[in-house]
Amino acid sequence: MASAIDISGLTLNPKESTEFQKFVIEKTFERPELKALHAVYTGVKMDEQIVLASQLGLTGKKSTGCTRVSSGAKSVLTQKYWSPQKIEDLFEMCQAELNTKFKAYFDKINSYKEMYDISGSDEEIFLSILFEEAIYPTIYRASWFGDKDIAAATSSIGGLIDSKNIDFFNYFDGIFKQIFSGVLSGGIKRVEISQNNLNTISAQKNLSDGFAVDLFEAMWDKADARLKSDATSQFYCSNQIWENYRKYLQSKGENFTIQYTQEGVNQINWNGKKVINMNTIWDVTSQSYMTNNTTDNAYLLPNICILSTPSNLPIATLNEDDFNTLEIGYEQKPRNAWFAYGFTLDAKVVEDYMVVAAY
Repeated sequence: MASAIDISGLTLNPKESTEFQKFVIEKTFERPELKALHAVYTGVKMDEQIVLASQLGLTGKKSTGCTRVSSGAKSVLTQKYWSPQKIEDLFEMCQAELNTKFKAYFDKINSYKEMYDISGSDEEIFLSILFEEAIYPTIYRASWFGDKDIAAATSSIGGLIDSKNIDFFNYFDGIFKQIFSGVLSGGIKRVEISQNNLNTISAQKNLSDGFAVDLFEAMWDKADARLKSDATSQFYCSNQIWENYRKYLQSKGENFTIQYTQEGVNQINWNGKKVINMNTIWDVTSQSYMTNNTTDNAYLLPNICILSTPSNLPIATLNEDDFNTLEIGYEQKPRNAWFAYGFTLDAKVVEDYMVVAAY
């Protein structure tokens, strides 16, 4: 069993770091406050029903006498179902496979048992933090990019760069796929971003000055009155669109404040609505693992903006505490330390009329 720590990139000499506390974990993702982006439903089990009730329509007729008048108005009920999928991972390591020159651990052992059992050590704490930090990127990747039919890109169709990564995306149909389907069916309004169709990354990124403002206006114009009037409606934007809007505000000399969620997702306001930079969730994932096709040197839909609400883009799980829980153990006979996590997850676009998409 190989070690979970690869030290091949370290120079092993007397001056190497001997403290796990001094290690810096590479932050490929910033973890935002989850509930700033999504409503989170807990206690949700397989095939739990979501009931959608339409408005009654016209009611109230003129009374003509003693007999009560009925408009015959009805609320039409429709349904969707939560179908949370199990997502888990296991990390195992044999301490004997770790180079004994690695002083951060081996300088501190005091018994033969500690040469193998890392329970209670700084190394165990370090690995626990490292693995726990990997949970939230999985939640966001599954919620937004999940696709049961995902495949590797071809010469003409976008998809994954490497088919080996299919198992990291095919949990369920996530928010993006549901939105794309809603646009095709006509239930979700769309504003087209033509730059996404260009065949080079530089051309895709070449957004004109004020592009974002014009885009927000076009999306707002298509938005249902109920979406506009919802106090929680907000724009979820890819990085290039968000930066275009920030630069526009600066060029106009307008006063604005960049606000941050607890873990670093940036937001500015437009027309009283939050404009959230989804860079660390959308752009990092898409640009690392997907491509427009195998012919062009281009990203897959690098410019995306969604106008919706957290309650209309909810995620569901059996227990939210599972997102922050690790199982840790040590198998004495094989001398393997192991770390595991697991949770159930699903994501939904609840009401199509509460979404406007731009891509």
